[in-house]
Amino acid sequence: MGTLLSRTSVQSRLQSPTGMSYTEFSYQLFQAYDWLHLYRAHNCIFQVGGNDQMGNIMSGHELISRVCDKPVYGLTVPLITSEMGNKFGKTAGNAVWLSPEKTSPFTFYQFWMRQPDSEVEKLLKLFTFDPMGAISDLMRRHREEPELRIPQRRLAEQVTLLVHGEKGLKIAQRASDALYEGSVEAIGQMKSNEMIHLFSGATVIEMLPEAGQTILDIAMKAGCFATKSDAIRIITAGGFYINQQRTNNPNEVFNFNIHRLSNNISLIRVGKKNYYIIKWS
Repeated sequence: MGTLLSRTSVQSRLQSPTGMSYTEFSYQLFQAYDWLHLYRAHNCIFQVGGNDQMGNIMSGHELISRVCDKPVYGLTVPLITSEMGNKFGKTAGNAVWLSPEKTSPFTFYQFWMRQPDSEVEKLLKLFTFDPMGAISDLMRRHREEPELRIPQRRLAEQVTLLVHGEKGLKIAQRASDALYEGSVEAIGQMKSNEMIHLFSGATVIEMLPEAGQTILDIAMKAGCFATKSDAIRIITAGGFYINQQRTNNPNEVFNFNIHRLSNNISLIRVGKKNYYIIKWS
């Protein structure tokens, strides 16, 4: 207890106007005991953490040294922070997970694609194996054509490949092309479960193909509109899409050779965000 109270970080918090809660103060004790348990159960002698974990690691080091009289080691590394200086993590609410069950390959890929120009060069140096000269060349090309986001694309591809492999990268790229490029080919290559995951919240409908049905017939059967008058108005105004391609003629015959993709699915979008996935039986 005395050791904790004597630490500069604790002293500065105790003397600040906001003070330090017991929960926050005792957190280091729990972290120290956690390492002690790992040492006893799994012979964990080395712990790595961000530099904000220095106090927790020091507490564990001291506890194990006193209780077990054995040497253990700790290492802290600089935190990876956002453009605003906030760390990435669960507490900050912006964590990306390595597990595809927690962060899908598509979401993981898009996280790196969205990195700002001010951060992307640093992240390429930290998270890829590209030579410094190659990164400098990417940044030069980026200055010439910033709209192409060349370094962001390279960062997303390399880190996704490293974490999720070739299969995960292809899934992420197909999903990105389908969602942001409106690529019919990319949509047709996606499996139904990939589409359902990508277009989360989409209504999934199973239908039997019937010859002679119009776009309006399909839209009403899929439950895209409450009334036919709403359907005609919105479709005519250009707010209706089949496989990311706009169609504005409600009386057009639904062509299964065109509108049904190779994966036996049709993707309907009404407006900007309302998706319907039709699985043809």
